[in-house]
Parts: sequence; C-alpha cells; structure tokens
Amino acid sequence: MKSIPSLLTIVTFLFLGCSPKDFQLPENTYATWAKTSPGLQFDTIPNLKPEWKDRIYPLDAKRLSTLVEINQIDGIEYVPIGTKDLSLWKKRIAEIHSSFPSPLIKLANELLVGIYFVSNLGSTGLTGILRDKNGKPVSGIIYLDADLLNVGGNDWATNRENTAFKKDPNYSIKIQLDPTNSFNSALSFIILHELGHIVAIVKGYAPDYTDPRRDFRTYPIFEGVWLSETYSPYEGSFFPERSKIKFYQKNPTTPIFPDGKFLYKKLTNTQFVSLYAATNADDTFAEAFAQYVHVLMLKKEYKVIFQSKGEEEVILLNPILKEGGRKFRELFQDLFAKTL
Repeated sequence: MKSIPSLLTIVTFLFLGCSPKDFQLPENTYATWAKTSPGLQFDTIPNLKPEWKDRIYPLDAKRLSTLVEINQIDGIEYVPIGTKDLSLWKKRIAEIHSSFPSPLIKLANELLVGIYFVSNLGSTGLTGILRDKNGKPVSGIIYLDADLLNVGGNDWATNRENTAFKKDPNYSIKIQLDPTNSFNSALSFIILHELGHIVAIVKGYAPDYTDPRRDFRTYPIFEGVWLSETYSPYEGSFFPERSKIKFYQKNPTTPIFPDGKFLYKKLTNTQFVSLYAATNADDTFAEAFAQYVHVLMLKKEYKVIFQSKGEEEVILLNPILKEGGRKFRELFQDLFAKTL
C-alpha cells in the first residue's frame, strides 16, 4: 500500500498537468567543495583514535580552509575561530559517550572521525563528508559552535526554533529535550543530528554532496517527500507554506501566532519530524535520525510547547513515533540491527 505522501505526490503532478520527470533539478553549488576541499580528504586526518569520543581535535589549517571555502560559497564574510581550550568539551563528550547504547557507539566509531569546536560558525553545527583517494564517501567530521552550546538543551533548541519567527511579547515556542535542561542534552542532540548527515551520505540513503544535481527521487526514504534538496511536492498540495520556513534569520517576519502554530499542525500530516526537518531534504533525514536515537534509544522526549499569555499547550510530541516517522523508524531499526 502506498503511503499518504506518495499519493499526494501523484495527485499534485496530475493537478498541475506535469510529471516528476518534468521537474528540473537545481545546480548543486557545493559539489566541487564537497569533492576537492583539502579538509575533506580522509588521509589528512591525523592519528585516528580508536573511539569517536577521543577524536576531538584543534582546528587545523586544512579544516579551517574547508570552512572558509563553504562560507565564501554562502556569501558569509566572517571566519570561524578554533576553540583553544578543549578540556571541557572532551569531558562532556565522554559523558555523552557513556550514555550511548553499544550499537550507537559502534556506528559513531565507524563514521565519525573528527570533532572540531569553533566560534563564528554561523549555525550550531556543520558536517563534512570525508573521501578516500577514489572520491568515495567513507566517514565524516563535524564542526560545532562552542558559543551556541553553552546553554541547556531546552534553551538551545528553543533558541534555534525561535530564529524562524518574529518576536512577540504574547506568544512563544518552547522545545523540551530534557526535563532537567542539561548542558549535555544540547550537545548530544546536535551530535546526533550531524551524525545523521554522515549516515545519509556514507550509507547511500541520500544523493552524494558531490553530485552536480542532487536527485532525491530515486531514494526510497524520500519518496513522496522530496524531489530535490529544496523542493517538496507537499508545496503543490496542502503545505505551500513549507518553502517559507527559514531558520537562523536575523529579522524573521513569520508571526508565531497564528502562522507559526499553524505550521506545527501541518507537520502532523507529513514525514517531517520537526519544523527544522521541513527546511530541506538533508535535514529531514538528520532530524529523523536524531529524534530516533533521542526518543527511542535514549528514552527522552521531543516536545514542542506553544506559550500564550502564561498558558502552555503541547502542539507536537515525539513525532518520530507517529505515522510520519514510520519509514525512518524502520530504516534506523535495520541500520542499528546490522551494527550488533
């Protein structure tokens, strides 16, 4: 039986008088960077440690050049700066490692070969896919903005969420990842998110970042949800607002109420497990992976709370457990079963 999103895709293209084959894929502006950047070559990682928790390195020249290159592509002028004292972050990573179940540790040991803490990154995290001498994706590194992770997990997630909305004295959105609002819950969730990006590319669940035009239509996990990295057939049917969802805005214009609250209601009819997951195909996968581990393996929660004049309403609770998360649950269950 076809999923609801698949049926919506068919109806959408019939209504518009076209077919998926008529869709024009956009050019991938990151293809050359992903293929040739010096910091993304596997053989440049020094002295690879046995476990992922010990692969925390100072920002070296090659990894810095990779960041500078992608910022130039994105039109960002500032230059990230490496964190000098890594002792606190090594301690926190070790604590997170001890909370991870064995299958997750094995997967991270296989795929995550470097963690770099910086300032002025431009977002909380960034993933780089490392390649062997033949250009094959084999593992990944992640950059994390230390300045943005010095808060509790709920605060970090709430701050990120509200970059999509215009500030309002009467309404706000709150995300709860951990009842204790611990520092490590923020670090854990963003590591899981970035690891999800690595899993998607190295395991072949998504088109490679080096593809000149990334076509998501032939990848089963994205069926009915994405055609390209940034175009979803949902936009032509019941979710035309999707393309307007933007995070990390300096001056967002979308009001939290009624528009913002309405967006979360729309998510329940999609395979997006969070609002951030609706921004592009890569983050759809990464957010689903992070939520799968966070909710099902670590037994925590992902709760979106709408705050209105002192009152609170839960408008989204553990969406990875709902029908929209079913395909991802099945995929990740199989993935972790293979690591045992």
